Formats: sequence, C-alpha cells, structure tokens
Amino acid sequence: MIKTTIGNSSFSTEICFPCSETELSDKLGELGMNKEHLTPVATVLEIEPAELSMLVDSEISLDALNYLGRHMDGMDKRELNKFLAVLSCDELGKEWDMKSIINLTFNLPRYTLIEETDDLEHVGLIHMLNVRMAIPTSELENKEWLRAEGQKLLDSEKGISTDYGLLFVNEEISFEEVFNGRTFPPYYCNPNAIVTAEISYGDLTELAELPCEDIAIKKALYRLGADRISDCEISVETNPDEWSAKISEAEKKDLFELNRLLKAEVIRLKQEQPAGIIKQEIARRLNEDGYNFSFENGEFSVISDGDVIKIRDNDVLYSEGAFSQSGKDKFHALYRIFREVLDYCTAYEKAAPLTADGSSEKYRCLAEFGDAVLAAKYNEEYGFEFVTWFRSSDGKSVYSGNYFGDYSSAKENFSIRSGLINEDKLFSIEELEQIRNCVSFTAKHNSGLRFEDCEFLTKLNEKISENIPKQQSCSPEMSM
Repeated sequence: MIKTTIGNSSFSTEICFPCSETELSDKLGELGMNKEHLTPVATVLEIEPAELSMLVDSEISLDALNYLGRHMDGMDKRELNKFLAVLSCDELGKEWDMKSIINLTFNLPRYTLIEETDDLEHVGLIHMLNVRMAIPTSELENKEWLRAEGQKLLDSEKGISTDYGLLFVNEEISFEEVFNGRTFPPYYCNPNAIVTAEISYGDLTELAELPCEDIAIKKALYRLGADRISDCEISVETNPDEWSAKISEAEKKDLFELNRLLKAEVIRLKQEQPAGIIKQEIARRLNEDGYNFSFENGEFSVISDGDVIKIRDNDVLYSEGAFSQSGKDKFHALYRIFREVLDYCTAYEKAAPLTADGSSEKYRCLAEFGDAVLAAKYNEEYGFEFVTWFRSSDGKSVYSGNYFGDYSSAKENFSIRSGLINEDKLFSIEELEQIRNCVSFTAKHNSGLRFEDCEFLTKLNEKISENIPKQQSCSPEMSM
C-alpha cells in the first residue's frame, strides 16, 4: 500500500493506493478538480513508504500511482523488501522517476536480496530461485550445489549493504523497459473478473478487467489515443470459460454495454450466493460436478430423475421419500462430497496463517510434520487451493511446492512427503489398474474358485475401482 498526501493549488487530501476509481474521483473533488478527469495529476506532498520519497514535490499521474499500488500489493514479502532495497540503494547510481519505478516492478529478477547470510544453502536457494524463477526438484534437493551457489554469490563481494540485507545486481539479466510512460502494461490483479479485454489501437494495448467502473475504460481509451471503442480492436477472454457462449460478438465490440451486463450479473450472483465458506464450497463443488440444484432459505435441493436430495441449515445431508437405486447411488456420492467439504472447510477455519517468508503468508497451515507442510488458500470465486511444501532448515521459508485442486490428493502427498506413509507400500494408479484387470480375469476364467472366493474378488475389485479416479489430472511439482 502507498499512503500519500497530495495537493492541487491550495487544496490537499490524503489518499491510499491502490484505490477504486470511485474513491479516486471523490479525492479529486476534494482537490477542487474535475471528478471525471481522464488524466488526473497532483503534487505529492508526503508519501509512504519512505523509499518513494523521490516523488515528493513532483507532479505525478494519480493513475500511475494507483497502478504501482496494485503491483506492490501483489508482491510477497520478499519481493517487496527487494523492491524497496533497490529504490533505497544510492550505490546503484540510478535516478528514479515514476516511469522507471513502475518498470522496476517488472525487473525484480535482475536483483537478488539476501536478508541473512548464515545459511549458505538458503542463500543459494534464494539466489537460484530468483534468477531461474523455478528449479527442478532434483536440484532443490542437492544441498551441496545450493551451498556452493550461495558461497559463490557471497564470495563475489558484490553485495551492497541496505537496510533490508545484501543486494546483488545480476548483470546477466538486463533491465527492460516494459512501461512506456503512457499506456500501462497488462497486469492481472482482479481475481473476480469475469472478462479480460485487451484493447488495441495502433501499436498500443491496454487491459480492462470487467466488470469495472466505466471511467476505467474511458481512461484506457484516452491513453491509447482512441476517440471511440469502435475504433479499437478488442480481444476478449472469459473466466470461467462458460461465459464465452453467453457473450455475443456485438457485446465484445462494445465494452461499455458488456460491462453493464456483467455488473448486473455480479449483483445477481451475489444475491444468490450462499453465506459461509462451507455452503459456498458445496455450491462450487455441485456446479463443478454438473448437479442440478437450487439454494433457497439456507437449503440445497439436488434434483435428479425425480429424486430430491437436500442439505439443510444444520449441514446434515438427508433425503425424503422412496429412492430408486440410482437415487441411492447419487445420495452416497453427494454424502461423500459433503463430508469432504465439511472436513477441509472446518480444518481451514480453525487453522492459523502459515508462518513463512514469501507468498506462503496467504495460506493457512492445516498440518505440519517433520519438514513437510500442508496448507490451503481460499478464494470465493475459485474455491480452495491446497499445497504441500518442505520447510527450510532454518524454518523461515518453504520451497518445492506441490499444488492440488482436491483435498484427498493433497493429504496423500503430505503423508508421503512427511514420511507418515512409506511410499513403497503404496500402489500407483497404473498398478491398481493392472491389479484390477488381473482380479477380473481370475474371477471370470478360474473355474476352480469357490463361491466365497468369487464374492471376495468381486468386493476387492469394487474397492480398487473406488480408488481409481475416473479422470486423472496432473499436479505438477512447482518451486517457489
């Protein structure tokens, strides 16, 4: 966050960035300016953090400050410290203005900040993750290599002392000018956006995340130099994809009309949205699995082939009336979904924030054993993201993250990484499929089997089938 006092003539007001267009318009009114100014500029009288003090007494684009504020809010703790360290480092000999500061946010890999030098392995890990962005697990587990890289960095004696730690310039990574000082580079910062629109005019492009305030689109057109939206080329992406079919070609060309429709849809969705994480997650899971359901008076009603299955206010799944066999199967499937949702939502609500440097501060720690961590992050739009990490030897950070969309896979991965379960005692999906095939073949073609043997093999086959997902999804290992 950026806290500022801005002035215009004899007026002044305090404002924090990032802010909404409505908030900015109100502040312009306090300065005696046109509230719908498309290129608002004011004098910076005071600013925090202090590392931005070079902007004081300068006339600055308030939209640029707002854009910078969004970038800074999107940084994790390590990135923000590095950003501030670079700005405060006089030894770099660089004159910073609004344009170069915004460009710095896109060029952070050019710099490595080492906050503590005692642990060479951690120094090497931070440096290599910074310059490479991601590292294969085989290299992450090579502690000698990490220590050697850490020692090499410190032995270079090129570190510049700052209030945030030793700052190194990675000369092999050039400083690129991403921001031209006029149009803002694409930066996705609204996770609730339904439509992302690229507006192109000539060789310039601006990004609009819809729904938004109309003045945001007007400002983008002004920066592009376009008089009308119809003069521009529009490229639209939807999130979720199901919105693609709902948006006509005419609406894609008229962003103002599309924006109006999307704002009305958001209002409708908010009115229908179940309250509470558990109910929101149940609704998301039912949508994902293609169930036909309604939500009224705090109660879910799932309808299929004349059967009605309900989840009531007390979060207990129950049914009424006589059920067909298929209805019973659906009941048990829904019950399993409900129990799993109740399990991880309850664990999440009771969990404390994960204490570790970096983006892990956005997660809550569900479990920790040895050097393995199981954490979760919740978003009202997309639901839960689960991740397992290894904790560094000093306990201050986490690395080598495996990310999952489902709780069961995350728990299994945590059990293996923590050593609670011996991986050699587990069967892979491919192995289970082979075992199932063998069991089926034996049950069908071995005439010497007794009735109880056949019954046992049938139950064994059913048990194996329950543990083989219908559709496998890869959860690639990623490093942070």
